[in-house]
Amino acid sequence: MQSGEFNASPARSLRPAIAWQRHRKVGIIVALVLLLVGIPLSLLMVKSSYSAEAVFQVSPSYQKTMSADKDLELQSNSQYREFVNHLSRSLLRYDVLERALTALSVKGINPMLPAENSRKCIERLQRTIFVLAIPDTYMVRAGMRSDNKENLHEIVNEVMDSFLETTRIEQIYGSDQRGQVLTQRASEVRREITTLESRRAALASFLSLTTFGDATTNPFDVILAQERERLAQASLERSRAQAILAAFERRKEVPAASGRSVMEMRLQDNGLQAMRNEVIKRNEELMHIVRGLQDGHPAKKPALDEMADLKRRLQLSESDFDQSTLGNTHSRFVATLEQAQQVEKELSERVKQLQEQASQFASSFREAMRYTSEIKIRELELTDMRTRTNYLDTESSAFGFTRLITPALPAITPQGIGKTRVLLGLLAASMALMLLVPMAMDFLDKRVITVGDAEKAMLIPSAAWLVDHRDTATGILIKEQLRRFASTLRRNQARGARNVYSFTSVKVGGGTTSTILDLARTLVELGSRTLIIDADSLTSTSALGSDAQGLTDVMIGKITAQAAITPQRHFGRKFNVVPYGLSTDSGIKRLDVFKTALETWRAQFDMVLIDLPPLLPSADAELLIDAIGQVFLMVEAEVLTKADVVRARVQLERMDPEAVGLIVNRVPVESGGNSIRTQLVETITGGRFSHFMGSSPWALRWSLLRLRLQQWRQGLRG
Repeated sequence: MQSGEFNASPARSLRPAIAWQRHRKVGIIVALVLLLVGIPLSLLMVKSSYSAEAVFQVSPSYQKTMSADKDLELQSNSQYREFVNHLSRSLLRYDVLERALTALSVKGINPMLPAENSRKCIERLQRTIFVLAIPDTYMVRAGMRSDNKENLHEIVNEVMDSFLETTRIEQIYGSDQRGQVLTQRASEVRREITTLESRRAALASFLSLTTFGDATTNPFDVILAQERERLAQASLERSRAQAILAAFERRKEVPAASGRSVMEMRLQDNGLQAMRNEVIKRNEELMHIVRGLQDGHPAKKPALDEMADLKRRLQLSESDFDQSTLGNTHSRFVATLEQAQQVEKELSERVKQLQEQASQFASSFREAMRYTSEIKIRELELTDMRTRTNYLDTESSAFGFTRLITPALPAITPQGIGKTRVLLGLLAASMALMLLVPMAMDFLDKRVITVGDAEKAMLIPSAAWLVDHRDTATGILIKEQLRRFASTLRRNQARGARNVYSFTSVKVGGGTTSTILDLARTLVELGSRTLIIDADSLTSTSALGSDAQGLTDVMIGKITAQAAITPQRHFGRKFNVVPYGLSTDSGIKRLDVFKTALETWRAQFDMVLIDLPPLLPSADAELLIDAIGQVFLMVEAEVLTKADVVRARVQLERMDPEAVGLIVNRVPVESGGNSIRTQLVETITGGRFSHFMGSSPWALRWSLLRLRLQQWRQGLRG
């Protein structure tokens, strides 16, 4: 949305000052009512009293005698606060106060009132005694207020002593009885440990063990595992011997893994080797003889027979050696197999015997281990009981969590806020309400009060603002404001801007017609040829109403644009007016004809002012604004709400005309504060406001009030 080329300086003031001026009577009445009601109540109810209080400390950890204990520490702030609240409530317990009353009666002090018994006195003390934690410390205040200061500190101190004693007793409750119970239980545990140890010793002798620890294993399991391993090894050796014997019987040869082969033994035998050497030597000699002899030579045949005989004798010797070696080797393999079988048999019988004893050994070992576990449990229990007994013996007299810091001192001086302070506070509250109530009323008022309210709702600065016409002085100021606005329109026309301006209000009765007439009179006085067009189809009693033909007749073609111009008199001056017309049933039609006629009128006159119907209730206003292109929105102060102005702004944003201006009409003089009053006085007098005002506004108000009082007294005398 654009604000166009229009500029004016709207009056601005602080909102609190405006609120005070508009609703000051309500604020003064509220302040007076508060004073009239509060002063008697404060005089009757406000009294001074005596006070006595003691201070005790709440430690976040138990204050032991010997050493600290992490288990007795409050681990978080929330736990500590809950514990402090618990102790604060415990101080007001019935039994604590009853014990304190008993102690006071022994001292000869009776805190009961004449009409009270013991129970009513305790209930009164529960309501009267206050317990307050001191911020950012471990200390707590406990005290009492009363009109009677006699024995007040004695009562507080006795209640505090009763509370601390109760707290100390309940921190380690029944230490003597608990110690006796622990001692008896410790004796029973020792007897149980002795019985279990004797039973475990009997099992230890049977199992041949002296130690039963967590890492101790059953020795029988180790022996059985070893025997089973040996049996498996023996079975493997027996299978190996059987395989070697079977292979030897099939192949007549010793396996490679069982020693030298038969052939190797034959080749390495010294006797056979010597015989082979002799045979070879003799064969070489005979071969040497045979080579030189013919087949028929008598020496050749005996030589050949001798060579064959030597070969046969050698083979016979090797065959005898092989048979002897094979027999010995076979016997050796058979003996090895029999040995492996015997060992396997004996180990198998041993494992079977151990397995028969396994259940008995396992049961005994488990029982011995169970005895050991039970003994350890009872030893730990015995240690805990011994520790707890020592704790009860040493810590029953410890400070614990609470201890007294400062006892209550005798009450000497009465305390309280005092009647003077209450009256001053009441006066300050009444003054604050006198200022705040008008501001609250103004804040809750959703109407447009100031020019700034309208500008915030429209999101554009105002082009002009006009005060509410109440008297001659405001009439003069309105005339000056219109002259400023007319001067702005003339400057824009001189700079080449359009000379057609339409005016519409948000709702009916916004003062559009009267403002246009006043503006037209100002423009005519300044020498501008001005034409007023009545296009308000919603208001039937317009000041521009006439029986002559006008705008609606031009739109339907009955008359020309020049013929629609009718002279009218307003304020004793003649104006050129285009009335709404007689064809009221037709309404706003033929916008093309309206645009043509508007071009004729703007060429003939310097200024063309168009009075449009209200924007929100009339659709004709939207049609005419689209045709004209620019509009001034009249916002009536103290009548329209901000929501109405926002609705009008949203509608104009949706239409998006070329230019939109804001005029705030009928602005109250008091909404502008001192600025409007100053401008009003300087406009009328032509001099400075400071010279005109001989004294301050408050001095004038006081003088006026004194004058009214004098008149009232004279009236009473008359």
